[in-house]
Amino acid sequence: MTEELRIPKIGMSATEMTLSEWMVGDGECVEVGDIIYTVETDKTTVEIEAQVAGTIRPTGVEGEVYPVGALIGTIE
Repeated sequence: MTEELRIPKIGMSATEMTLSEWMVGDGECVEVGDIIYTVETDKTTVEIEAQVAGTIRPTGVEGEVYPVGALIGTIE
């Protein structure tokens, strides 16, 4: 089953975030709890962990701004 990776809702007022950095590359295997990417707002930077194990397929571009909920990749 494929797990979608989306820009998370962090805080009450954030409606968009910058995808700061992918910590893993396309086709790499991740385990539950691995840090897979970071996002930032004007106030904070947050590390996002994998919720499932599998092969990562990032589609979001580092440095781009995305609305909360935007699809930025999958874990297969």
